[in-house]
Amino acid sequence: MSEKHKKNLTVAPSNVRRPSMDKKHAKKPEGKKKSNKFHSKLHVQGSKVCLELNSHGYREIPDAVFDLTELTCFIFMNNDIDRIPEKIKELHSLEALVLTGNNVHIINRQIFNLPKLQVLDLSNNEIQILPSEVSSLTELTQLLLNGNRLDALPSTLGDMKKLRVLGLNDNMLTCLPDTLAGLESLQILGLERNLLEFFNPAVCKIESLLRLGLSGNKMSNLPHEIEEMVGLEQLLLDDNCFEFIPIEVFSLHELIELSFCGNKITAVQGDIRSMTKLRVLGLNNNEITDLPPELMELTHIEVLGLNSNQLRCVSDQIANLYCMKELNLGSNQLKELPDSISLCCNLEVLSVVDNKLTKLPIELGGLHKLHTLMISQNDFPSIPVCVGALQLLQVLLAEDNQIEEVPETFAGLTHLRHFNLSVNRISSFPLAICKVQSLEVLDVSCNNLLDIPHEISNLTNLKVLNLKENLLEEIPQQLYSLSQLCGLDLSDNSLSEVPEEVCQMTSLTELDLSNNKFFEFPKTVCNIPNLTTLRFDQANGSKVPNLPDEIGFSKAKHLVISNNTLRTLPKSINGMTNLTHLHAEHNLIQYLPDTICHMLGLQLLHLNDNQLTTLPHNFDKLIFLRDLRLFDNQLKVPPMDVCISGVMQPIGLFLRKAFKREELLMDRMFHSMRDDLSKSELRALLKKLRVPEDHITELEQRLPSRDQLPERIVAGLRFWRDFFGPAATIDELIRVTHIINFEAVSNKLRTMKVYAQRLRL
Repeated sequence: MSEKHKKNLTVAPSNVRRPSMDKKHAKKPEGKKKSNKFHSKLHVQGSKVCLELNSHGYREIPDAVFDLTELTCFIFMNNDIDRIPEKIKELHSLEALVLTGNNVHIINRQIFNLPKLQVLDLSNNEIQILPSEVSSLTELTQLLLNGNRLDALPSTLGDMKKLRVLGLNDNMLTCLPDTLAGLESLQILGLERNLLEFFNPAVCKIESLLRLGLSGNKMSNLPHEIEEMVGLEQLLLDDNCFEFIPIEVFSLHELIELSFCGNKITAVQGDIRSMTKLRVLGLNNNEITDLPPELMELTHIEVLGLNSNQLRCVSDQIANLYCMKELNLGSNQLKELPDSISLCCNLEVLSVVDNKLTKLPIELGGLHKLHTLMISQNDFPSIPVCVGALQLLQVLLAEDNQIEEVPETFAGLTHLRHFNLSVNRISSFPLAICKVQSLEVLDVSCNNLLDIPHEISNLTNLKVLNLKENLLEEIPQQLYSLSQLCGLDLSDNSLSEVPEEVCQMTSLTELDLSNNKFFEFPKTVCNIPNLTTLRFDQANGSKVPNLPDEIGFSKAKHLVISNNTLRTLPKSINGMTNLTHLHAEHNLIQYLPDTICHMLGLQLLHLNDNQLTTLPHNFDKLIFLRDLRLFDNQLKVPPMDVCISGVMQPIGLFLRKAFKREELLMDRMFHSMRDDLSKSELRALLKKLRVPEDHITELEQRLPSRDQLPERIVAGLRFWRDFFGPAATIDELIRVTHIINFEAVSNKLRTMKVYAQRLRL
């Protein structure tokens, strides 16, 4: 089962009512009688007033906040406060309080005197005790304490009759109080990644529960009372110690999703046939050798995860699962697939990676809805002929096989966008690939290619090309005509120069030239107009002794020059005004030029394993430097124990979670705009978002009618997001709608952003 189905039960179902605003009429507050520095940051909607002060590095909540007694929502995420002040009680109108990602150890009891509080999120702090007074929050519907250090819960928690969402994931709980049975309105209970060995039977009396997350504990069985949870729709028990599926689970006839991934299950009982409403079944990472025929009677299954088991065959009865959209059979011991799999006519995603397959059934070509096929890490001698009949295929992953050729039928994949053919035995670039003009990502790394055919210039939509670890001695000139190419990996070849024509690659933003045979750093790359990332790490290549002065002309933001023999950096490096990340580890650098102190945009500087003894006098002017690494040098001024204090802890984990959150929120925003734009307004918005004219025209021709306008709006915005990737942000969408005077839309999007953060679980 894919990761998107392994939910971390901290998301409220759609029928959980939260304090909310009318998102169509967001506005800034009008003049106040008393001046307050945060008035300009308030978001007002009718009687709802919200203040958001995230990621500002505050060590305490500013006093001015407590003068805003009209606040109904206060969001103060990812700061550095270690306590909640007494003054919190003055915000008596609060309905939502979000203090996630701080350093709070103790919950101030004054919070429990906020009579209107409905949402309390204290996730990702250092809280060890939940006070019993929490039950005095009689209006609370959502209590989120994920990612703390709780090892017990107060018995009074069961008195919170309106509580619908209780998030306790990532704590240290070993048991649950009997009184939780009193949570008569609870719909979501998240207990993942705790230390539970047993599940308290009393909790099974919560008849209203819809979602129960118990993944990542130490359970090997469930109480028989679990069968009383007749309304349960989602049960997650991944990463526990189950050796079998408890028989009581089969009495939960309303279950839509059941996940036992990462256990020790060896067989699935035939009783599973009773779970007729099951849509998602996760059994990845177990020890299952056979599937019962009764499993094939669950005709409503849409997602079936069987990766990393010990299956040797798949029954012909798989054809009965005609509703199935995603089938994961990776990392088993399959030598063949049944012909009947072609009757799973709704299949969209099929993964058979890491098996022992040498062929696919020719009938597989009949899966006309299949858009993703993963056949990596098998023993295919060529791309199966049937693949060429999968007309809607968009993603084909075939790396790490024994593939020597690609059949001509491959040219029929007119919708293919991503093709991975790396780690195979290709010695001559297959011309059939050059006929698939829809390709956007092509990976042929780790093969035996000596050259690239001129026909590759036909791939006019190609954006990413990976030619790493082949036998290329020069950069093929035909690559320069790939006007959409933004990522090119030429590392681990035998290149010795980069022609001047490389500057014609105006879309190129990422270039990797690591581990080649350059005699000197290629000056020509400094003139690539839109290059943002340049990698020139020669750990396994010919090392260069210096960088040219022309490096100052480069517009790169990320520069990797590690594992060379550089003795210093050129003074002209400060001309790289866009540079934020510089990796120069494992060189012979003895000193840094003073000009580096003028690079105020620098955020990361890695200089490990060099010969530095001192730093420039004005080095502390690099005020935005967040990650400085100077290990394995000979620093004396200042000494190493002083320098090490300048290293910031990584914040990458928070950022993966927010993309993921921003991506979900962005999709909701797109749907919310379905009825907000006319045809001409949509065209104006897409042009301002720099969506290519040809795609706008194609969209208008494909969805021409007025009734199709909502669908066109969503499709256009999704294309913008996919086309621009990380640059297509929520803030950019809000900014552009504001610039072109779509104020109602802009205000609605801004409000959705604020309240999504307020209600994030």
